[in-house]
Order: sequence, then structure tokens, then C-alpha cells
Amino acid sequence: MSQSFETAVARLNNIETIKPLLSAMRTLSMGAWHMALNKLSAMIPYEENFDRILFEVLRHLDVNEVTKNQPINREPGQGQTIILIIGSERGLCGKYNTVLADNSMTWIEKQNLANYQVWAIGSKLIRTLEGMKIAITQQTPVPTGGLLSYSESYITTQNWLDQYEAYAFDQFFIHYNEIKKGGLYEFATFHLLPYQSPQVSTEAVSIKSSWPPPIIESDPLRMYRQIIEHYVASSYYKILLSSSAAENSSRYRLMQEAEENAEEIIEELTFVINAERKRKITQEMQELAAGSGLLNRQ
Repeated sequence: MSQSFETAVARLNNIETIKPLLSAMRTLSMGAWHMALNKLSAMIPYEENFDRILFEVLRHLDVNEVTKNQPINREPGQGQTIILIIGSERGLCGKYNTVLADNSMTWIEKQNLANYQVWAIGSKLIRTLEGMKIAITQQTPVPTGGLLSYSESYITTQNWLDQYEAYAFDQFFIHYNEIKKGGLYEFATFHLLPYQSPQVSTEAVSIKSSWPPPIIESDPLRMYRQIIEHYVASSYYKILLSSSAAENSSRYRLMQEAEENAEEIIEELTFVINAERKRKITQEMQELAAGSGLLNRQ
């Protein structure tokens, strides 16, 4: 057998071995993608419940009092700005992290920030930023499961709120790839702190409450603060979910393209191998015929 034939057979065996792995990874990515989307959808009624609670709590507060002495809503000063970039922990998602890092650095340059820190989530993103010579103040890998739970997100944002209210920084931005319809995604920026409290007008608060009216025994101002804390946590959690969906949709598409390319290569190699086998069989038959003198018969 010729060397090219042996090479074609070896390549075919390798690709046929890899193809099921590509299919499995594509399926896993699709599952993780849709799981993140389902959790994202589940956050809508969750936040609607807080909207209703906030509506009732504001009935017991002076609208001007809600922001009074509330560092959670204070105006930003000229101090430190935190830019948290959320990328991927795993690879095989194309230029997902590279484009995210480029967009983030372009955004920072346009803001002309005098004093800022870059925080990063995701080992692959961290390597990308380090390759770009970007100083990372805080590095965090994504958990093994791929996502923080809501309770973990709440604890994380509580830590940030404590730092914010201790004036460790003045602003907190999150950069990430936001999932869109059809599995597409685009670069997005979210201003997490200072948090913009939900706008509830005086007219809305004055609307007749549902019957029976809820009994509020706790301090309404404290309840208001706790609700805002959950808004901050849910905003961060939704960003994590959207980022995860975008990452896995990117990986799914890449695995799908790789699987399609593998199928094309298998077809080409199969054609080459079959053609070479036919040629060898024809050559052997001609040699046998010539050896037996059949080719000289009239």
C-alpha cells in the first residue's frame, strides 16, 4: 500500500474516533445553554414578587426617605472604579474571551477613567487578559458546576455592598457577553453600583392596595433595604446566567461546525480510500490475468 493510502486510513480512523466526542460535547453545550436560559426565565416571576413587596413597603415610607442615609444608593465620587469582566472557565468556544476582552478594553479607554481596577472571572478569560498585559486585581475561577447558585450570588454581592459602603470604591461595572435570540450574543455593560432603585411614582404608591392589605410589622426602611439587596443579587445572578448561556451557545456552534467538517472530511477520505482499493484490486486482477496468459487470448 502507498503511504498516502495508509495516511488516509489513519486519518479516517482518528476522525471517526473524535466525531462521537464532538457530538457529545455539542449535546452537553446545548443542555447547559438551555438550562441557563430556563433559569433566566425563572428569575422573571422571582423579581416580580419583589416588585409587589416593594410596592407595598413604599406605602409605609415617605418617597423622599427611601434614599436618605442609604449608602446603597449614594452618588459616585471620584474614587476607585471596579470593572468586573465575566468570561469562560473552559475553552473550545472560539474567540469568545478574546472579543470580550477587546470590547472591554475599548470601553475603558472611551471612559477615560483615572482610577480603576480590573477584576476577572473565568480562567480562560484571565489567561487572555494576561496575554494582553492587563493588570488583574482580583481573579476568580468559575465553580466546577459552571455557575454560582443564587444564594452564593447573594453572598458575593453582599460582600461588594459592604466594600462599597465602606467607600472602598465608588462605582462597579460588569462587562459580559449577553445572550440574545437565536443563540447570538453581544458585548454588554451593566452598572451594578451605585444601584439605581426601581422608580415607583407617588401616584403608583397611592393606588388602592389589594384586599386584605398586608401587615408589615418590621421596619419598612429596613425591608426596603433588604429588597434592594436582593435586586442587586438577582441582577448579578441574571448576568451570570446570560453569560453562561452565551458561552455555551458559542461552544455549541463551534462543536456543530467541527462535527460538520468532520463529516465532510470522512466523506472525502472514504472516497479516496475506496478509489485506491478499487485501483489496487484492478491492478491485482490484471497481474493475475497476465500471469495466466488470459490477456493474450483473442
